[in-house]
Amino acid sequence: MKQAVLRETLCVDENHQLHINVPADMGDEFEVIVLPVRSGVAKELSDDDQFMLAAYSAVIENDSEEDALWGKYVRN
Repeated sequence: MKQAVLRETLCVDENHQLHINVPADMGDEFEVIVLPVRSGVAKELSDDDQFMLAAYSAVIENDSEEDALWGKYVRN
C-alpha cells in the first residue's frame, strides 16, 4: 500500500455529494477531512500546518493512547 496524501479541490455534484477517485495502490480505507474552500480555511493553513494535518491523518489509528498524545501535540 502506498503511503501518500491525496489532496484535491473538488466541487459537489447536483446531489451535494463529493466523489473522489483514489489510486488503487493507496488501499481501501481512508480518513477524510473536508475543509470548505469558500471559508478560506485551507488557504489560511501554512505549509507546516498542512504537513501536520496530513501527518496526523496518516498516522492515527484506533489507539486511544496514541490519539491522546497526538491530540496534546496538535493542540499546543
